[in-house]
Amino acid sequence: MGYTDFHCHLDSSDFNENRPELIETIFSSGVTTIVSVADPYEKGSHDITRKITEQNDSIYIMTAAHPHNAKDYSRTVEKKIVEFMEHKKSIGIGEAGLDYHYNFSPPDVQKRVFQRQIDLAKEFGKPLIIHSREAEPEIISLLEDAKFDLPVVFHCYTGNLEDAKEIILRGYYISISGIVTFKKSDFLREIVKMIPVNRIFSETDSPYLSPEPFRGRTNNPSRVKIVADRIAEIKGISPEELNNNIRDNFNKIRNSGNQE
Repeated sequence: MGYTDFHCHLDSSDFNENRPELIETIFSSGVTTIVSVADPYEKGSHDITRKITEQNDSIYIMTAAHPHNAKDYSRTVEKKIVEFMEHKKSIGIGEAGLDYHYNFSPPDVQKRVFQRQIDLAKEFGKPLIIHSREAEPEIISLLEDAKFDLPVVFHCYTGNLEDAKEIILRGYYISISGIVTFKKSDFLREIVKMIPVNRIFSETDSPYLSPEPFRGRTNNPSRVKIVADRIAEIKGISPEELNNNIRDNFNKIRNSGNQE
């Protein structure tokens, strides 16, 4: 049995001092698959992420225009995304979407850039990995308008139960982070009970959102074990059963992106 961290940021400067050693430790701890997300706006992010995936068979990658930075979208940024997508271990476009909680970019600009990410995903035959804050219904509507028929994963889900049901009804996936371990996250634990095992992922979103009892500290992918074990407990199944299903879900995502 191995654990899958479907969403982390190994390019983060938090890992600059010991990245190779940390990755070795993560894989020796029982984690077998990692997806590391790059940032086309951040200098060096794509280079670091390419390097780690080329040095580690079990690390896969993705990139996209994050909604926080939508106001800075340009042809240069898009060119970097397209070039990155052509890597044989790039499994999707992500994280892309809408963030109406922080609104670091104007909503109309976020929407326009997200629609462009949808177009790119369709053009290259890649799944979409979604960042959504207080925007789930609009994202679902935009995907429907675009007739997007490739896999969709809502990463680090923090929306409500009704929207989660709609996401599952449409055949999309929901990824759960360390937030599920927080004391005030009863709402998320109720959502986890509802998600079928063939539509769920575990993630850390590290270096952010370290699960209890490490909340507030720098997170890393080895702690996906805490997240997955909590999900399994909530669902009343063994960690092995959960992880086997997550592995199958990952393979469906990976294969839908025409990976080798």
